[in-house]
Amino acid sequence: MGKVDPYEVSGDIDYEKLIKQFGVSKMTPGILNKLGTKNLLLKRGAFYAHRDLNKILKGKFAIVSGRGPSAKMHIAHLAMFKAVVDLQKKHGCFVFIPFSDDEKILVKGTDYVKTQEMAIENAKDILALGFDPRKTKIMFDLKHMNQDVYNLAINASSKITLSTVKAVMGFKDSKNIGSFFYPAIQIAHILYPTFKRKIPTVMITAIDQDPFVRLARDVAGRMGLKKPGALTIKFLPGLSGGAKMSSSDPSSALYTDDSDAEIERKIKRAFSGGRETLAEHRKYGGNPDIDASFQYLKFFLEEDDKKLAEIEKRYKSGDLMTGELKKYTISKAKKFFVQHRKNRSKIKIEKYLI
Repeated sequence: MGKVDPYEVSGDIDYEKLIKQFGVSKMTPGILNKLGTKNLLLKRGAFYAHRDLNKILKGKFAIVSGRGPSAKMHIAHLAMFKAVVDLQKKHGCFVFIPFSDDEKILVKGTDYVKTQEMAIENAKDILALGFDPRKTKIMFDLKHMNQDVYNLAINASSKITLSTVKAVMGFKDSKNIGSFFYPAIQIAHILYPTFKRKIPTVMITAIDQDPFVRLARDVAGRMGLKKPGALTIKFLPGLSGGAKMSSSDPSSALYTDDSDAEIERKIKRAFSGGRETLAEHRKYGGNPDIDASFQYLKFFLEEDDKKLAEIEKRYKSGDLMTGELKKYTISKAKKFFVQHRKNRSKIKIEKYLI
């Protein structure tokens, strides 16, 4: 199995093994029914595991889903936060979105000013998805660290040993001292809504960030707080056919600042599940499970279940050609980003600051 931790994801990902390794619970139809949203990622199997949702969903809860700033955000980033928006609309829950610009400097060594600029631009993309400003707060660690959050971090750090951080995070002695303290900040992010509102939080994140959830659960009781739960998403496929999109590989994903020409070029070059020749494709059909265009429709772009099922059936039968599938995906993607840019231009970050 590949390597999966908060700072490196590589190799083949065996999700069944990760469920056992991390101690999460497999998603069930019952949990999905309780979540009660028709969000694409939820209803089409992208969220595959959870922690304590069978208990937490019986009452009120808050959602925490943070962001480590990057120069660009791709469509999978947006899709995960769209799931948060849909859950907020369904359950009326408070959402806290911390931006870990401090982590980027400590762990990745990014430029201090540039990191803060990236965080602001990322926030605009996220908030454009439709968060309720009355029930949503964001925080940029380097500029707006809330006193309660900092106090929670100090409290948490007093209850975690260095050996625990090394074991859970995989850190070596060569790391700077800030990296060893940062997990306490992340724990504070996760537990902040619980501290303020006396309700459990659900951390929505990819499986590589689960170590932070485990640490938060370990110390929550000793801090007099309810343990957080989690809703865990798989790594979503890239255009090149890989198991994960990458912010460092421009060809692997569609980004929020891609032009129509770039969108078209990327999808035309995307990994295909079609056959080598037209005759073979008509005879044997294509494989939508490995086709990047179909996966984009499935998880990001096609809301209509009947339409998606029709496309899948026609592609498998050989009736729908790869070029036709890509053409349809290009049109859907262009429309998605046109609307996203319009929404983004209207965002006033000040309305959401903690």
